[in-house]
Amino acid sequence: MPIITHVLLYLAYATISLTVGLALNQVGGEDIGGAFLGGIALFCACTVTHAGISSSAAAGRIGGIEKRLRGDSERLKGAHREIRADIEAMQTRMDSLEAQIGFGTPTTHQIEAHAPAPQIELKLLDQIVDKLGATLDARLSQIQAAPNVTHINPTAARGPMDLVREALLENRIELHLQPIVQLPQRKTAFYEGFTRLKDSTGRLILPQEFIPAAEQAGLMSTIDNVLLFRCVQIVRKLMKQDRRVGIFCNLSPTSLGDEHFFPQFLDFMRENRDLAGSVIFEIPQAAYEARTSLEARAMGKLVDLGFRFSIDKVTSAELDLPDLERSGVRYAKIPARIISEQIVQGGVRPRSAITREIAAADIAAIFQRYGIDLIAERIENEDTVLEVLDLDVPYGQGHLFGAPRAIKESLMEETAPPREFYLKQQRGMA
Repeated sequence: MPIITHVLLYLAYATISLTVGLALNQVGGEDIGGAFLGGIALFCACTVTHAGISSSAAAGRIGGIEKRLRGDSERLKGAHREIRADIEAMQTRMDSLEAQIGFGTPTTHQIEAHAPAPQIELKLLDQIVDKLGATLDARLSQIQAAPNVTHINPTAARGPMDLVREALLENRIELHLQPIVQLPQRKTAFYEGFTRLKDSTGRLILPQEFIPAAEQAGLMSTIDNVLLFRCVQIVRKLMKQDRRVGIFCNLSPTSLGDEHFFPQFLDFMRENRDLAGSVIFEIPQAAYEARTSLEARAMGKLVDLGFRFSIDKVTSAELDLPDLERSGVRYAKIPARIISEQIVQGGVRPRSAITREIAAADIAAIFQRYGIDLIAERIENEDTVLEVLDLDVPYGQGHLFGAPRAIKESLMEETAPPREFYLKQQRGMA
C-alpha cells in the first residue's frame, strides 16, 4: 500500500478518535482532559490494529513469493540435471567414437602402436565437451528467462519442399473421396478424389501448404500421377462390384505442360482407356482459360482417348460454352453461391449461340445443349438445395451430402503405387 494511503488512514483515525473523545465528554460529563486521553487511547488501538493487518498481508505476500521462487528453483535444478545428463551421454558417445576413429575395431598391435595419439584426441574432445557445456548453460539461461516456452516443432527446421519430398518418397499420400450426388434423388453418381499428404508425425499437410511448395519443387506432376494411379485402382474395384460410379481427378496445368511427365501420364491412360467413361479430369477455370497451346494439345490427346474434363473453382458464370464443348469439357462445377448471386440475382449468362433472352431456370438446359452437365458445389444446407432444385441443376456436391473422407487403410495399401512407379519419378523428385 502506498505511504500516502497510510498517512491518510492515520489522519482519519486521529479525527475519529478526537470526535469520539468529545462525544464521550458531552455524554458522560467528564472533563476535557479525560476525554482527550480516551481519544488518544482509541487512536493508538486503531493504529496498532492497522499495523497488524498490514504486517499480516505483507507476510502473506512474501510467503507466496518465496513459494514461487522455490518452485522456479526446483524446475531450474531439474532442467540443469537433465542438461548435465545430456552432457554425460555425449561424453560417453564421444569416448566410444574416439576409440573407433578411422580404425573400426582396433587390433592389439594397433592399440600399442598408436598409444600416445589418443591423449591429443582426448584433449580435443574435452574442449568440445567444454564448449557444449557452455552452450547448454546458455540455453539454461534462456529457459530461465522464458519458462513458458514448452514446445518446439520438430519440422520447423525443414522447408515445405522437404516435407513434400519426404511424403512422396515414404508413400505418405492419402486419397480422400467426396460424393457428388444426383438431384433430387441424392444418389451418389460420382466421387471427387483429393490428395492429402502427411508429415512424419501423421499430421495432414493441407493443399494450401503443399501445393505451392510442390509446384516450386516441380513435384505436382508426381502428385497428380499418384492420385491418378489410386483413382484408377478404385474405379476398377467399383466396377468389379458392378457399381457404375465415376471419379473426378484433379489435374494441375503443370502436369499437362510437363514434357517429361505427360508422356508417361498419357501412356498410363492409354493402357486404361477402357475407363474413359469413369475417370474425369478436373482443372480450375482460371487454368483452363489461361492454358497454353502445349496444354491445349495435351488435353486434346486425352480427349482423343475418350476421356473428358470438368471445370471447377468457377468464379464467373460467363463461361464460353462452345469453347468448352470443343475442348472436351463435359462437366462444369459452379459454387451454389455464385449460381444464386450471378445467375439468379445478377442476370449473368454463359456465352452461347442462343440469342434470345435466357431465364435463370433454363440455364441448366443451356449447358446440357452443349453436352455439359452443371454441378452445384459447396452446398451446405437444405435451403441451398431448394434453390438449386428450382433451377433443375442435375448434380450437387457439398458437406451436406458428405465431406471428403480418407479411404480405408487396407484399401490405401492395396491402391498404393508399386515401387517401380516411384523409381520412374526419381528424376523429378531428385
